[in-house]
Amino acid sequence: MEIEIVSKAKSYIMQNLNTHLTLDDIAKSCGYSTYHFSREFHKATGSSVMEYIRKERIMDSRKKMLFGKSIYEVALNYGFDTHTAFTNAFYRYTGCNPSEYRKHEEKHTNYRKGEVIMNDSSIVIRMIEITDVNDMWENVFSRNTPDEIKERIQRDLDGYDDKTNFHVVAEVNGVVVGTLGLQRFNKYSRYANLCDFVIHPDYQGKGLARKMLGKVKEMIKDTNIETLQLQTYVDNEEEKNKYITLGFSEVFKSGTLNYFMMAI
Repeated sequence: MEIEIVSKAKSYIMQNLNTHLTLDDIAKSCGYSTYHFSREFHKATGSSVMEYIRKERIMDSRKKMLFGKSIYEVALNYGFDTHTAFTNAFYRYTGCNPSEYRKHEEKHTNYRKGEVIMNDSSIVIRMIEITDVNDMWENVFSRNTPDEIKERIQRDLDGYDDKTNFHVVAEVNGVVVGTLGLQRFNKYSRYANLCDFVIHPDYQGKGLARKMLGKVKEMIKDTNIETLQLQTYVDNEEEKNKYITLGFSEVFKSGTLNYFMMAI
């Protein structure tokens, strides 16, 4: 199936997500027979059409969680007959139930920066682990679902085995509050991109960034990586100064981006 046909089908689905979608209607909107469309959609996406719709309904329903509607109302709005059916599907696609997700969103929507006291003995900088999912959800990648974070961590762990991904976390008093990774195109590349650099606001400006960067540099010392690189937006002076403080040098500008590098 042509990529544009899959794109057209997905667009039609999203425009009609809260209506009674049928396979026949979607296939017709793309100019295909139902049988041929269904087969080709699965081949292109790895999912059946109705499974894709179910997942998109769950993912779209997340934004309704903070608008005062009951979970049952949200469930009905997305075509689920019962609270239980919606909860089970929500957990399947996100890794948490609707109530947990709502509580999580409310916490981060109403976040107020706090003050923390810590010392070096309370800090551990280590390689990321699959068991970090909950801490990462609460403190680092709060806009992702637990399942999305789990997939992200597993990708990094697989990449570490291939010597393409090097990802560490900052743990303070046993809780993960920051993350920093390096990623390169393949195990032969001499360049690595800084990525997934996030620190919980309460712990920013306390030296965790430098500690995490030092740890990943240790992890790559036996590889052929010679240069770290990253990009920031030209108009983001705060980001620019942050990376310069860490030891990166601005090498050139292109369009809306600043390009930084660090030799190691």
